[in-house]
Amino acid sequence: MAKKTVQVHVPYSTLLERFDELLEKNINPEVLLDGDALDLATPYDLSRIRESFAGKGLSITIHGPYLDINPGDQDEEVRRKTGGQYRKVFRAASYLKPINIVLHAGYHPRKYRGDASLWLAQSMKTWPEFVSEAERLSLTIAVENIFERRTETLTTLVETINSPRLRLCLDSGHLSAFARGDMDEWVSALGPYLAEVHLHDNTGKADEHLPIGEGSIDFGRLITLIEKYAHDTVYTIEPHGEGAIERGVEAITRFLEGRSAPDGQSS
Repeated sequence: MAKKTVQVHVPYSTLLERFDELLEKNINPEVLLDGDALDLATPYDLSRIRESFAGKGLSITIHGPYLDINPGDQDEEVRRKTGGQYRKVFRAASYLKPINIVLHAGYHPRKYRGDASLWLAQSMKTWPEFVSEAERLSLTIAVENIFERRTETLTTLVETINSPRLRLCLDSGHLSAFARGDMDEWVSALGPYLAEVHLHDNTGKADEHLPIGEGSIDFGRLITLIEKYAHDTVYTIEPHGEGAIERGVEAITRFLEGRSAPDGQSS
């Protein structure tokens, strides 16, 4: 396996607090811009982040806000609020110049009583504006799975929008904890549309955000499938908790080095 660049999930506040340290460690940040961060972020700081990381040949991605918003919500007030938050994300992106912006799809089977068509109709009121912005900024929106149980929910959204700037993000932890169908089915269906993959582990019972190897997900199988069905996919780890960035980076480094070693032996 060729050497792969890996992004690391870093909340905006943590990025500012540990700025010099993360730069020194050559971390490629996936910057979490939640509502508070979007209100606090300044053009000066965002430009400084971009210039500093780009100066070391490091790449940036963004994870947008997701709490209390939904691009396909049945409640028009919530959907409009979502649009307002996304506009702030894209303003930040104009300074950070990320490869991808990860945003959640927002479909939950129970909330919509299994009616994905209602969610899709509402989603189509939201996404075209931001796909146009993604085209203007030459970046890709990667729509992430959370509670979606079937692959068709996500592939239908991408195919309906029909733009290379709207792709998908497959989250391994959400796949394990919430989806129906096996890993092979999901990766083969989503693979042609994947711009990003989130790599974190769990035991299949909850979204635990453990480093690779601390849960029960078969990452060897997952990466093999991604290499088969997807192209130019960004890998991102999402460590949560005290010391999680270091543990997560060590775990993914060991894993990828082991896959690239001769005869599959760990290096």
